[in-house]
Amino acid sequence: MSPSPFDKLFCDYPPHVRPLGSPESLGGAGGHSGSRLWRYRAAAGQFVLRAWPPSGPGRAHLERVHRWLSLTANLGFTPVPVRDISGRSLREYDGLLWEVAPWCSGAPDCGHAPTSRHLRAAFAGLAALHVRLSDPGHRGFSPGLIERHQSIRQLIAGGFDMLERVCAVPRETECDPREQALRWLTPARRLARGVEARLRAAVTRVVELQPCLRDARPEHFLFEGERLSGLVDFGAMGIETVAADLARLLAEWLEGDSPARRDALAAYEAIRPLDPSESALIEVFEYSSALLIGERWARWHYLEHRTFDDPAAVTNGIEKSAARLERLLQTATGAGLCN
Repeated sequence: MSPSPFDKLFCDYPPHVRPLGSPESLGGAGGHSGSRLWRYRAAAGQFVLRAWPPSGPGRAHLERVHRWLSLTANLGFTPVPVRDISGRSLREYDGLLWEVAPWCSGAPDCGHAPTSRHLRAAFAGLAALHVRLSDPGHRGFSPGLIERHQSIRQLIAGGFDMLERVCAVPRETECDPREQALRWLTPARRLARGVEARLRAAVTRVVELQPCLRDARPEHFLFEGERLSGLVDFGAMGIETVAADLARLLAEWLEGDSPARRDALAAYEAIRPLDPSESALIEVFEYSSALLIGERWARWHYLEHRTFDDPAAVTNGIEKSAARLERLLQTATGAGLCN
């Protein structure tokens, strides 16, 4: 077999996890982290090799995530990174940070009407993960809500005006999100002060804090039949309230579907009951996310000039945020979000 460009990288891994053939490039696998992935077959089964981008999480953050994941090994659906013969789960090679983890089989259920069995399996799995990572006695203010509050205050103070100026100029690109960005701006401006007021009250609430996904999206939950077979993409993990993970998954998967939301939360609370303070923050996370998702995509495109594997990712992301805000406006007056 001809030498592989990865031979030097794998030489310090146990023989049973080294590739038996050339790893298959998966590109970014549809993610937005900037990582590059390769799938390969080894004596111990299927694995995935990931190269983190230079602008991605640093070594200290990734090593902390790996320690957290090691606590979840016996859950059966988390790909815990493999350690090399010196005990390291993160390698530096060719100027990048690399990790090797078991390949999670299965496929996500990304429709807005997931099957009830997938729904219950996903929220039960999320609860089991939260239980395994719980940190009793660690209480404080939500870092995510504090950050969102600052972001929305900055938008109100001039951020909206700046984004409007830069996105008002047409650009000759394959997918120009100008129309979607201007559509997002209208409801975002109307809702911002009401959402800011909700956040101002929420950031002073003391809740339990622990390691959380902070990016609990439907596409990260994989199923084989009705079973949760994998939970992937842990790069955003950090200390947060579990309400953040629940809000993200509920909003992405079940927006407006009240019966399904009740079913999902019941499956979660059968394993990890929610404190009233945690339950109260779910809605605040959802409101602020609906507003800031569009801001994030517009900022990435117009100010940071990021590129993505999918040329339509920015347009779709801003359009999704605009649609959520427009639906929120229909109930905003009664919810006290809009004057």
